[in-house]
Amino acid sequence: MKTYQKISMATLFGVFGVVNTTQAQETIAELEEVTVTAEQEQSKKIGEIKKNRRAIQEELIADTKDLVRYTTDVGIADSGRHLKGFAMRGVEGNRVGISIDGVNLPDSEENSLYARYGNFNTSRLTIDPELVTGIDIVRGSDSFTTGSGSLGGGVNYRTLDAADIVLPGNKVGVLLKNSYASKNSEWVHTAGAAYKDEKLDAVYLYSTRYGHEQKSLGNGRVAWNNTSGAPDPSFHRNHSNLVKFGYLFNEKHRVSASYSNQLAKAFTDERSYNYLDSSWRDTDDEGERHNVNVAYEYFPTSGYLSYLKTEYDYQKTDVRAINYKGSSDFQKLHIKKSLDEIYDRNMNNEFHRIGLRLDSIPFETEYGTHQVTLRTAVSQRDFKNENTDTYLFSDSTSTSTYAIQHPIRTRAFYIAAQDQIQWNEMFSGTAGLRYDQEQLAPQELNAKCYNCDTRGKATTFKNLTGSLGLNAQVTQVWNLGYYVSTGYRVPSASEMFFSYKHPSGNWLANPYLKAERSVNNSVSIRGENQLGRLNVSLYHIRYKDFLFEQETNGLTQMECDAHCQYYGYNAINPTIFNQAINVDKARISGLEVTSKVNLDQVTAYIPKGFKFLGSVGYSKSKLYGTEASLLSVQPVKVILGLSYEDPNDIWGIHSRWTYLGAKHAKDATIVTYDDSRTKRITEPFPYLSGSATLFDVYGFWKVHKNVTLRAGLYNIFNRKYHTWDALRGINRLGTTNTVDKELLGLERFVAPGRNYSASVEVRF
Repeated sequence: MKTYQKISMATLFGVFGVVNTTQAQETIAELEEVTVTAEQEQSKKIGEIKKNRRAIQEELIADTKDLVRYTTDVGIADSGRHLKGFAMRGVEGNRVGISIDGVNLPDSEENSLYARYGNFNTSRLTIDPELVTGIDIVRGSDSFTTGSGSLGGGVNYRTLDAADIVLPGNKVGVLLKNSYASKNSEWVHTAGAAYKDEKLDAVYLYSTRYGHEQKSLGNGRVAWNNTSGAPDPSFHRNHSNLVKFGYLFNEKHRVSASYSNQLAKAFTDERSYNYLDSSWRDTDDEGERHNVNVAYEYFPTSGYLSYLKTEYDYQKTDVRAINYKGSSDFQKLHIKKSLDEIYDRNMNNEFHRIGLRLDSIPFETEYGTHQVTLRTAVSQRDFKNENTDTYLFSDSTSTSTYAIQHPIRTRAFYIAAQDQIQWNEMFSGTAGLRYDQEQLAPQELNAKCYNCDTRGKATTFKNLTGSLGLNAQVTQVWNLGYYVSTGYRVPSASEMFFSYKHPSGNWLANPYLKAERSVNNSVSIRGENQLGRLNVSLYHIRYKDFLFEQETNGLTQMECDAHCQYYGYNAINPTIFNQAINVDKARISGLEVTSKVNLDQVTAYIPKGFKFLGSVGYSKSKLYGTEASLLSVQPVKVILGLSYEDPNDIWGIHSRWTYLGAKHAKDATIVTYDDSRTKRITEPFPYLSGSATLFDVYGFWKVHKNVTLRAGLYNIFNRKYHTWDALRGINRLGTTNTVDKELLGLERFVAPGRNYSASVEVRF
């Protein structure tokens, strides 16, 4: 491992030296015609990555795992059947915001009790990449932009426009695309049409994808419990639509409307279900999302205002899991199943927002040139849970409808102002301040709740966040940057108000939780000229009032009659209590180096189009107030690549070498209790990932001006490995996503072996 790190760092900083030497030689190069490439767009904000549509297509990004394949310090919150968003800067799940066209997706409402059983669908919703023109990945606190949730960062998907389909010089465009990925036998079919002229633009796109479970290179045997070493068989089918319309009345006034939706269904034969040897479970996980936007834009030609936009957003989401459970004839290896129970679990959100944005014209003061942006919005989100359990007997059926907590209504308001400043040719910056006020109010029960306490009181959160960025263009090549930003996350409804009482374990509500807070400091040095680009950045994030589910031991009283006492049981027994609390603080520190070298500028012997790329990410964390570690901190990751793109943009090929560092025991400590539930134990997480080296190749070929072929071959050397994201999502206790004590079930979590993806796209 150390050898790999030394080679990688030496290579990257060798690039640094070459850039400096070339600049000193004052080599003069003519400016070439600018062409769009699949590289990540450069952002002035430290820690931000912008992927354009071409990069999404050429990297054959089909899901969130593909999105982070070549990105350092970004992972996936993976819990088996469910993906719960992203992990970055040491935090994950609800602490990393996800939005579509600036509208936040709802939190995953989960607690450790139900996570163990898998009866709920705890997935974070997302959007099909086929509908996306760009993806903005912000690593570091970013609540100034998105509000609650972007504690450690955020991901915003920007939906495509008519210009993404209509070819230059045309008014009408058509897109047809088919693709296939062998890692999960998934097919994707996409069709769209668009129109664009001086006044009107309109686009419609439909995409469907269907496939199976992700394959594993593991060699475990098939079993009907958590010893199973083969992935649980599954089949998924998704349908997505995007409609956009815009009309420019004149040079000052424009109206637009958009609608996007997604319906995702996944059926799983959960062989690894671990309840009784003769028990089985099949699941139908469903996720449905609807987004609507209506907007008016004003472009003044005089006065102090340069731009005005007012808009209305609507979002409705339904996350559902239908569980089919029963018993079977164990001797016949579950061939004969008997259906005994159907559990239907639903989490619903409905969101409304009205927003306003004002941009000033650039104006001069004695302190430089300024352009001020003002944003404000009011919103309301309603969350509710409703479940229906059906029990099937030989001669009758029983149905029970209930909820596990009160519905929650969240009303929010924010106002934000930002100033973009240019002091002189060398110094520039941005400064922003934002105020948010959110009220979480429990509502009347929508169904019977067996374990709910009395309805809690409304809780109001007031948060002030901001950002400050400073840039110094010290030479034509070198830029120094500093960026400080703050973030916060309001506790979810489940964290604040969920409660559950049972002799085997208790979950306590905590309506007095504070909002989590973070402060991110980043410094960078960037160099860019005709030879290439180098970026070295350091970051340090401090978290305050960090939310953590604390597990303590205590005593609980239960009914114990004479029969109970005869067998030696007591009315008072030791048990476990779980409750979300605010830990004093946590911190994350890290380093990232990225580089790109245009090799034809290094020596004339190399043709134009060859590029070397490299990046490395490393971070460390400390969680105060407990001996536990932040398991979501990503291990070290190194990516090196050699690419060639034809100067005429006819074909290109890219190679990527990825080193995934091991997760060490000292960085993955957990706190638990012994079997008697009286002794506190601090120990390493039992499932640690080893290091792995992967090699991929992907590319494109424009066989015709209207037809493009793309293909990729991944894990070419068929390396067997586990990702840390997959292992840390394993539950130590429960019926789902668990492994046996002999660790035979770990084979189920092995990443795919050699696999490929391919697509054909037609545009005319």
